[in-house]
Amino acid sequence: MDQSLRYLENGLISLNQGDYDKASEFLWGSVAEAVKAVAASKGIELRIHREPWNFTRELAKELGDTRVYEVFRTASYLHTNFYEVELGPEDVLAAFDSIRTVVGQLLKEVRHEVS
Repeated sequence: MDQSLRYLENGLISLNQGDYDKASEFLWGSVAEAVKAVAASKGIELRIHREPWNFTRELAKELGDTRVYEVFRTASYLHTNFYEVELGPEDVLAAFDSIRTVVGQLLKEVRHEVS
C-alpha cells in the first residue's frame, strides 16, 4: 500500500514538473501496486504478466465498478508511454484524477479485507 501511495505522490510531483513520461511510469506503478495489494489481501499472488489483468477484470465485476478495469488499462498504456512517449501532456494529466480515485478505492478495499 505504501509503495502505491509513494508512486502516486511521485507521479503528481513529476506532473507538476512537466515530466510527463516519468509521471506516466509512476502512475502505472501506483495502480499496479494497489492491484497487487488487493490481491495479497485476498491471499492471491499475481506472478505472471496476464494475472493482474485477469484479477483486475474480476475485481471490477466484484466491486460493480468498471472504472477499476478501465483505469488499470489506462495505466498500462501510461506504462507504455514511458518507453514510447506517444501521449501528450493533456493525456497524462487527464488520467491522473481517475487513477487517484481508483487507487484510493483499491486501498480502501485492502483495509476492508485486512480488518
